[in-house]
Amino acid sequence: MSSDLGSRPAIDPDRLAELEEERRFLLRSLVDLEREHDAGDVADDDYEVLKDGYTARAANVLRAIDEGRAALPPKKRNNRRAMAAFVIVVVLIAGTLGWLVARSSGQRGAGDTITGGTSPNQVATLLSEGRVLMGSNAPNAISEASNRFLAVLDIEPNNVEALTYAGWLVALSTQGQDGETAASNLAAGKAFMEKAIGIDPTYADPHCLLAVVAGNFENDVATAKTRIAECLAANPPADLRAFIEQFAQSLDTPTTTG
Repeated sequence: MSSDLGSRPAIDPDRLAELEEERRFLLRSLVDLEREHDAGDVADDDYEVLKDGYTARAANVLRAIDEGRAALPPKKRNNRRAMAAFVIVVVLIAGTLGWLVARSSGQRGAGDTITGGTSPNQVATLLSEGRVLMGSNAPNAISEASNRFLAVLDIEPNNVEALTYAGWLVALSTQGQDGETAASNLAAGKAFMEKAIGIDPTYADPHCLLAVVAGNFENDVATAKTRIAECLAANPPADLRAFIEQFAQSLDTPTTTG
């Protein structure tokens, strides 16, 4: 009798190594592209085309790596990471905003300074992977994105981008949870983003995302509007600004029932 019913075919280790090398190349390319664009060496139109291409290819490679690793014997995981993955896997509303913040967060370098002698490329690569995964439809993409941001925080606890998006993903996870669990996780997610603001009040993203939390998760329109003002005053990237401005309009639009 066959015993491999429903099992995944094992991936060729050489092929997995090739995918890992391609992943490193694409993530390095994204980091280099951001740097060259910020320095004015790449025109805006070329930047958008190249970034979209690298991001799409990186998402496909990450998906293939995840599928290949799923066929390997499971490894024992760090308890903190495993718990974060369990929390984040229940996310229900990544959608448009997940793609948007993944795309726009790469336009800034806030919080990227490294302390303690760690290679800047290591943190930059983890942040780039997190952004790509947030905009990906790959299985477990959200939990893997959370793992990337937590890995950055293991290296640099005060990295504002990692704090912001680790907190945002925890906040997202509460949509579908009940009672005390949701309240506890929402408070934890907000605390991450508030810490990011305390470190760098000029970094727009946590202000913007806390506005969404207040307006959509807590039905606190007054706080949402305060956060929106803080977000816009911090000069967020164009895509995020457009989304927040639309969100602000939605708060002033009365809902109607049938």
